[in-house]
Amino acid sequence: MTHYPTLSRWARAVFALHLILAVAIGAALLAAPAAFCGWFGYTVTPETEPLLCAFGALLIGAGGLTSLFGLFARTWEQVDYIVRAEILYLALQTAIFVVSALTGRGPVPANWLFAALSGVLLVLFAFLYVARPGQSDRRSHHPFFPLRPHTNERG
Repeated sequence: MTHYPTLSRWARAVFALHLILAVAIGAALLAAPAAFCGWFGYTVTPETEPLLCAFGALLIGAGGLTSLFGLFARTWEQVDYIVRAEILYLALQTAIFVVSALTGRGPVPANWLFAALSGVLLVLFAFLYVARPGQSDRRSHHPFFPLRPHTNERG
């Protein structure tokens, strides 16, 4: 039987930080997208407002809820794919903000700010993945495509 040790306080702190940021930014985008985006210098039109509200809902539902699950999880096995998904999402989001800042699309300082915020979260989740418990028991170390599925069967 595969044994997964309990999650560290460090992992819980990363999930708590991500939960707070995802819910705060998501709620602001959901409730007042024009005011929130305008504060950072982004232009919001009536045509883009529903899209920004939907993105806010996505941040709360996907980012906030999965981090809430991570905060209360007992073992690494319960958060393994959450951490992998966060790494992928945060890498893409960071790249989008960096490219936008470099090409001058949108307010450059705000793009760099959100790139830095996403980048810090990316590094924290990547660190959690690299330092995950039970690392020596695994055959595959690839973060997204393990050679064999995790199993609780004896054998």
